[in-house]
Amino acid sequence: PAHTPMKAPATPLQHRGNEKRVRRGSVEIDATLDLHGHTQDSGRAALARFLYAAQSRGARTVIIVTGVGRGGEGVLKRRLPHWLSEPEIRRVVTGYAPAHRSHGGAGAFYVFLRRADTHR
Repeated sequence: PAHTPMKAPATPLQHRGNEKRVRRGSVEIDATLDLHGHTQDSGRAALARFLYAAQSRGARTVIIVTGVGRGGEGVLKRRLPHWLSEPEIRRVVTGYAPAHRSHGGAGAFYVFLRRADTHR
């Protein structure tokens, strides 16, 4: 089948339990990455570095701030789900969800990380 560049992301939304616990404040936010000012290329690279480093420190839930962009359709906000579905990044991510208003709302996402592989 032909590859469509902007098809729906393959990264599953985490089961809603984690998202609800984060929103209630019962899950610790381990780190935050703000992508404001990044280009698509530098944002994607920064995201990969950040997620791998966070996972290696034992982080399980992080916030990625993309901003909303002009008219709510920022390029980084639109690209984030696609980056999270790429095999290199998907290896460390179990899912993601839009952030609560108190954590950045429409311009931010919770990203849930796999436990670090301790057998490497």
